[in-house]
Amino acid sequence: MQEFVRTLTQSEALELIRQRQGEQKLAQSADFCGSGESWQAALGRTKAAVVVLGIPSDIGVRANFGKPGCATLWAAARAKFLSMQDNAALRGQSVLVLGEIAVEDVMRKASTLDPTRAADLAALHALVCEVDERVAAVAQEIVKSGKLLVAVGGGHENAFGIIKGLSKATSRGVSCINIDAHADLRQDAGRHSGNAFSAARREKFLERYCVVGLQEPFVNDAMFEQFQKEDGLHAMTLERIRTRLFSGSEMLGYFPFGKMWPHAPHIAVMEEAAKFAKKRPLALEMDLDAITGVAASAPTTAGLAVEEVREMLRYIGARRNVSTFHICEGIADETDSQGVGALTALLMSDVIKTVLARRAK
Repeated sequence: MQEFVRTLTQSEALELIRQRQGEQKLAQSADFCGSGESWQAALGRTKAAVVVLGIPSDIGVRANFGKPGCATLWAAARAKFLSMQDNAALRGQSVLVLGEIAVEDVMRKASTLDPTRAADLAALHALVCEVDERVAAVAQEIVKSGKLLVAVGGGHENAFGIIKGLSKATSRGVSCINIDAHADLRQDAGRHSGNAFSAARREKFLERYCVVGLQEPFVNDAMFEQFQKEDGLHAMTLERIRTRLFSGSEMLGYFPFGKMWPHAPHIAVMEEAAKFAKKRPLALEMDLDAITGVAASAPTTAGLAVEEVREMLRYIGARRNVSTFHICEGIADETDSQGVGALTALLMSDVIKTVLARRAK
């Protein structure tokens, strides 16, 4: 598995930040792999409770006929995260910045393929499966070490490998809460960004799956039927979050007609999601296309607000034993002019802080 990770050293990290006198940033205080040290050795000797890992692959988006570019998210978020202050809210010594899944070889192959050609599409599906195996192998080792895995970047196809690794490490079917405008439950066989969770359920890695912020226009009839009939599936759509009122006759309704939620709507749905997930190993997923105005593979102009999402993530982090947290689908340019890398780093810090606070109790 050594070749599955391209490690990051502290000297490389320091090149990504501006150092200021009188300040200490995470790049200066976090743990990293030493020069020539394997990622397994670093994982075994670190005292950090959190492991940050990049996944710079968007092959599944290409295979799903989507807009490529989210392979860039890791590099943008990494720089912003490492530039954050080491302070009382988050100490760098609690984080091991491991590096990234090594995908240069498969990304080169994918760049030459045209998904509109049947043979090329099949090749893209096969390349996604290669990345799946690398992600799963590394995720499994990180989870087995008892540390929180924070994975950043790529298409949502990469959720499959993370969930598989979590399931293998814990020897049971797991739960997942996914904040997303899409369910990614397509039933087609070829692996891509639109079927990570259906594939994980088919392979028995994912026992209970909850989508929050799902937008009704993006749900096909087969998925509506699944959510209605399958006990292991649960959804709270953006439309019903916004109305605050539910009818028991509605297909995805969970509250009696006319009953106001006891909390703000975005918190109430996370409370419901936490109950649905039960006491199983938990994978927390964040697709940036659920947030209004974020540069993403499938951007939305009418989604959740940034502050709503921050509160939703903190709610789960503070109340559930989160094993993995994955942010994906954001697209950043070289200068991060739209701030998607900065936003990702902020969401990373929110979850890390709340999970660490919960574990310290």
